[in-house]
Amino acid sequence: MQLKKLTEEQLKNISSSINLQRAENYVGKFNSCSIDNSCIKGTIKGNHGDYTVSLNIDTDPIQFECDCEKGKDVFCKHAAALGLTYIYTPWVFASNQKMDRSALRTTDDIQFYIKTTTLKQLLDDLKTASVSISQLAELTGIAMKQISCLVKDDADGKNHALTDPLKMSCLFLLEKYS
Repeated sequence: MQLKKLTEEQLKNISSSINLQRAENYVGKFNSCSIDNSCIKGTIKGNHGDYTVSLNIDTDPIQFECDCEKGKDVFCKHAAALGLTYIYTPWVFASNQKMDRSALRTTDDIQFYIKTTTLKQLLDDLKTASVSISQLAELTGIAMKQISCLVKDDADGKNHALTDPLKMSCLFLLEKYS
């Protein structure tokens, strides 16, 4: 999945160092994240309510909008936080986009695929490849009951420490048996 590139250097060029430092408290706390071409958007709970933030990451300098008072004049901490969230966790902006497993080439592709594919979908694909959940449980050392709980929580958007490694195990088995 090729998403538009954004770098910390671009953010440093438009933001003050104090705003970038303050932005770290907001990274990953956005709701309703989306991307449309080169415009990323998200909503964040700030000190005085919810703020809608958008960045056009294809412009130089980056064009931005934020509902906060400072955002009318300067690249605020919320805008910087949205940019950092996009840099560190781009999959939250593209959760409706899917990548074909056969197109995985880089570790970034694999990470994107793991973050945007449900555990249930991977388990269904394993069944199609004649690998049962009980075989997966035996291979990974994760109890079937725990796998069931992980599937439910993953569907609800909750991520546990075992979710991504289990997805990687599924991906490995699919590569071997498909």
